[in-house]
Amino acid sequence: MQEILKLNQINEASVLVAIEKFVLSSLDAARQPRSFYEKFTDLLFDFDQIYNTDFSYTCLIDLFCNLLYDYDLQRETPNSLYKLLKQSSFREWQIYFNQARADHFNEMRQHRYNERLNTKSLDGRLVELQERYSALLAVRVDLAYEPNPDIQQVSRDLEELRKRINRSEYGKDLLLLVWALEQGEVKGYHCHVALVFDERKRTGAWSIAKAIGELWEEITEGDGSYFNCHDRRYLKQYEEQGIVGIGVIFSNVPYQADKMRSTLSYLARPEKEQYLRAKTTSKMRTFGMSQG
Repeated sequence: MQEILKLNQINEASVLVAIEKFVLSSLDAARQPRSFYEKFTDLLFDFDQIYNTDFSYTCLIDLFCNLLYDYDLQRETPNSLYKLLKQSSFREWQIYFNQARADHFNEMRQHRYNERLNTKSLDGRLVELQERYSALLAVRVDLAYEPNPDIQQVSRDLEELRKRINRSEYGKDLLLLVWALEQGEVKGYHCHVALVFDERKRTGAWSIAKAIGELWEEITEGDGSYFNCHDRRYLKQYEEQGIVGIGVIFSNVPYQADKMRSTLSYLARPEKEQYLRAKTTSKMRTFGMSQG
């Protein structure tokens, strides 16, 4: 019973970020960090609970994948694993981690390149819509989870959400659907979603965002949560700063048009630390655009 409880408490997204931070902080440390072997032991046991042989992991996480083959954690206790890890010096572990350094920087370079391509593609599409329609309705909603599932469940839920949106009453009027899946240390897996409509056909951004959020809660059977970006208190902060780029946007008002493009393009530029450390396959998408 205790093992089941522990498994349910382990958050895949948080464990993967913690492993990456552990490896990176160890790489360039001049001396052995405090509690190095204790943290190492805990992270290996946690990773063993969430490891999936079918998933594709980033190179720093792959270092831990290899260790699961080297150590039979089903047979080890925290104390015995701690002793096994200590048989190698901190310097030897640094050398082991360093094997992935070049590949990690290449992954980051590729991530930034993909961001630029996505941003350019999204911006181009938004410009087209502004040229074609006199006014647009830009809707934003952020989706998250209350207990955080594994990446496979997240992928399934997002696929189902996109299908349900297209089949919903909003599908026929939808000009553009944009989504960006991210991974945060605190928030875990979460997704930013934007929907763009012809303002002559759809109004009420708050109501649409609420409907999408409730659809997400239904798909995730209550495990999902959402934040309506059209909440008045939230919008007020941005209105005061003059950076609102959602709601009704008049295409012939350059200030509004530029703010919308800037706000929605953020979806294609997730923060560097928000990329996925695990994917269902190496080809799994974390950003997408579909148009009506």
